[in-house]
Amino acid sequence: MGKKIFIFFVIPLLLIIIFIRYSPTLADSDTILITGEIVNVREKPGTTYSIITQIKKGETYEIKNQKDGWYEIKLPSGKRGWIANWLAQEKLSPAKTNKGLVTADHLNIRSEPNQSSSVVGTLKAGDEVVILNNDDDWLKIEYLSGSAWVSSSYIEIIKTHQPTADIQDENYITPLYNSTNIRKKPTLKSKILGHASSKEVYKVLGKEGDWYKIEYASGKAGYIAGWVITGTNEVSNNGPNAKTIVIDPGHGGRDEGAAGANGTLEKDLTMKAALLLSEKLKEAGFNVVLTRSSDAYVSLQDRAELAYIRNADVFISLHFDSIEDSTVHGHTTYYYYDKEVEIAEMIHNQISNVIQLSDRGVRFGDYYVLRENRQPSILLELGYLSNPSEEEVIKTHSYMEKITDAIEKGIVQYYSN
Repeated sequence: MGKKIFIFFVIPLLLIIIFIRYSPTLADSDTILITGEIVNVREKPGTTYSIITQIKKGETYEIKNQKDGWYEIKLPSGKRGWIANWLAQEKLSPAKTNKGLVTADHLNIRSEPNQSSSVVGTLKAGDEVVILNNDDDWLKIEYLSGSAWVSSSYIEIIKTHQPTADIQDENYITPLYNSTNIRKKPTLKSKILGHASSKEVYKVLGKEGDWYKIEYASGKAGYIAGWVITGTNEVSNNGPNAKTIVIDPGHGGRDEGAAGANGTLEKDLTMKAALLLSEKLKEAGFNVVLTRSSDAYVSLQDRAELAYIRNADVFISLHFDSIEDSTVHGHTTYYYYDKEVEIAEMIHNQISNVIQLSDRGVRFGDYYVLRENRQPSILLELGYLSNPSEEEVIKTHSYMEKITDAIEKGIVQYYSN
């Protein structure tokens, strides 16, 4: 009898504990706001899979998973389906504290979520903000003793509870370089837990954005930046005594940069120029590294950090300018530290010698990739996309050949002195 009473009380208690332990907490769920007019919900993440239903703009859904640019959502029926992430905007959960990094060199903080509201402060690239909420294209952030608003286009969100993406082909990885930093969280600002060896193989536990979560010791895990592991940066090796040039094609991926008067995208032109320049520098005997070799987003912080990791002799960031006044034209070269003036002038003068664009001179520039770079660095603005006639010149192959020849000559001249 006593044994029956014991079972009668204990089993229900165990069921209650299990229910509490494993029931999902809805307050911790991420949600998305549908931004497309009519959005197809598919059986699996991909446009080739069957459509199971359609949803409309303005509706909100709970995110259950993320994979390869797709959200898995929970439908009102209880079923799950997948939608393309470019057709929705993720809403921040009040139960979480999200942080973000500023990606623009100068970002206005406004009193309300619109361009006409008053500017109450400014932020620089690399500044960290605490995000409280979002409203369409604006983020509400902590500011002074209260809150304010910034454009979401220039904030890279660092989520504290980011879902881990599925691992496909890379179950084990090896760092490209010895003493690669292993960090506590998937961001360069996170604490360094240890260092990975280029002679060791590490098991991959998960992937968050561009970061790999690895097991680096028994029972210990941390994060390594994917671009230090995957080898996506184009590299040449002309020997240990060759100078190392890091070429930085500005923008990329979701960051398109300036758009020309006739639709030319800055990110495409900088990539074209970088690939041409890379080949010419390799033939001239330099070791060359690209901060990106495809249409991929790379943060400003990662670009500057890469120059340090590769011990660059010089870092050259390529850009094309834009301004509201479409009559402005010409090319400009920027530096941040006085020690960079000489190479900036040599490269700038070589460019001026071969192109017909107006010479806007060599100037001081407070840009993140210059200011926060521990290696000598310059930034080239190679013409104005906002000027219609200049845009037509800039996008030609002959122009690309001329400016890349000039940059190569300027570098060779500098290191020949």
